[in-house]
Amino acid sequence: MNHEGQVKLQAWLDGELPESEARTLARRVQEDPAARALTDALSQVKHALQAGEPEWRVPESREFYWSKIQRDILRQERPEARPPRSRWTGSWFKYLAPAAIVGALALLISMPELLFGPSTSGSVLTAEVDTPREDVSSFTFRSEAEGMTVVWIDTR
Repeated sequence: MNHEGQVKLQAWLDGELPESEARTLARRVQEDPAARALTDALSQVKHALQAGEPEWRVPESREFYWSKIQRDILRQERPEARPPRSRWTGSWFKYLAPAAIVGALALLISMPELLFGPSTSGSVLTAEVDTPREDVSSFTFRSEAEGMTVVWIDTR
């Protein structure tokens, strides 16, 4: 049985064929064992679907339910009205934010003491070191430019 014949057989089972075609198809089902087997299988599936499918009830009336759907569709088709923008949020903010960032960067670049503390480049730092011996002394020099520290230990 071809695909078109199977579809017609299913339409016959659902009661969708005109009377003349339905009589012709009924005779074919009685004569053809393949058509009878397909009819039995489709009838069992139809019965299983009708018996096992839960029936869903909508809590509102049919008209109210579909009117809600129609309102949602119409609302989605219309562009949403945006609140008017304040003149402060648009024009001033787009210039004020970058200016504030540039000002903060200029402040940090011009005053590195804020980030790194007081500069000690080229100066001599002295530190007191406690040693168990009385005859040992030390002298420390740190050069930021050269990136090095020299510690001179003197023993007398």
